[in-house]
Formats: sequence, C-alpha cells, structure tokens
Amino acid sequence: MSAPPKSGLGHSARLSPFQPETVWTLEGAELVERRGPREQRFALSGLTAFRLAKPREGGRRRVLTLVFGRRKAILTAQSYLGPGRFDDRLAGFSLFARAVAAVAADLAPRARFELAGVMAPRESLTWVMGLLGFGTVVMLLFAFSPGMGGVAIAIAARMAFLLILLAAALPWLGRGQGLDPHALPDDLLPSG
Repeated sequence: MSAPPKSGLGHSARLSPFQPETVWTLEGAELVERRGPREQRFALSGLTAFRLAKPREGGRRRVLTLVFGRRKAILTAQSYLGPGRFDDRLAGFSLFARAVAAVAADLAPRARFELAGVMAPRESLTWVMGLLGFGTVVMLLFAFSPGMGGVAIAIAARMAFLLILLAAALPWLGRGQGLDPHALPDDLLPSG
C-alpha cells in the first residue's frame, strides 16, 4: 500500500494489471509519483511540456503526459480494474490536472501546454526517424562483412536519403493545439 499523501490534492490510478496503484500528489512545487514502495519526485519548475490527450471519438478517457527534459510522468483518468474493465476517475483527474497546470504555468513559463492526439504526428515521425537512423548504422556495419559491402552501402545510402527527407519535413509538423494553462476547456477537463 502506498503512503498517504502529505497534501489533500492528489490523484490515483492503476495503470496496468501487473503494477500496484500509482498515486500522484502535488506537494508544494513538486509532483510526487508513488507506485508501491517506489517514489519519484518531479520539480514543476523543470516542466517542458504539458500534453493532454483525449480520444478522437469522444468518451471520458484522458491521458496527461508531463515531460521534464528526458523524464516523463503519465497520468490517466481511468484506473484498470480487470480485463476490459476500468474505473472512471475523470472528476478527480480533472481537478488534479487543473492544479498541476496552474502551478506549472507560474513555475515553468517556457513550458508548452498543448492538446495532443493519442500520438502526435511529430512524435510518430521522430520515432520513425530514430528507427531509420538505427537501421542505417546497422547497414553500414554490415558493409564490413564479406560479400555484403556493395549491397549494404546501397541500402544505407537510400535509408540516409529518406532520413534527410523526413528531417526536412519535421519543422512543418505542428506540435499540437495550444492550451491556456489557466483556462483549460471544460469539455476536456469537466470542473463539476
């Protein structure tokens, strides 16, 4: 069982069947994540992105991704109960997400607050570029094996060319729809 939160503002959800319930609390200028005996602290002054996602077809599912440089905290509005069963905790999630947004907006003025789909096109393209770059390096390593030199270099050259084309398209992809952290829409996070 997780330790009780030190402040009254918190949210909890079970993210998967093999994990204990995760409890997030807002303690001063820090977001604290407790999962079983493990505890992580995130200084809200280091927040770089506040990304709120909802399904395109509507519904009450929400996912909040908080990015702190290379570290992430992912909060959900639904808690896993069993196969195909979820507990709807949107009311508490909304209150907590609004509080985090308000505190983070003051402590991290350079943070991006945005509405994102399940996976934003920019993130998808970044993943594809990373995998393509890894494949290019692997093909160049194959060029050193006997009999594979010409074929591996030809494939690596094509992959590198495709990587350059994708990198040229990256600046034109939007980062997501911007959000005002002090006035989050009621259709995303119901306040009542």
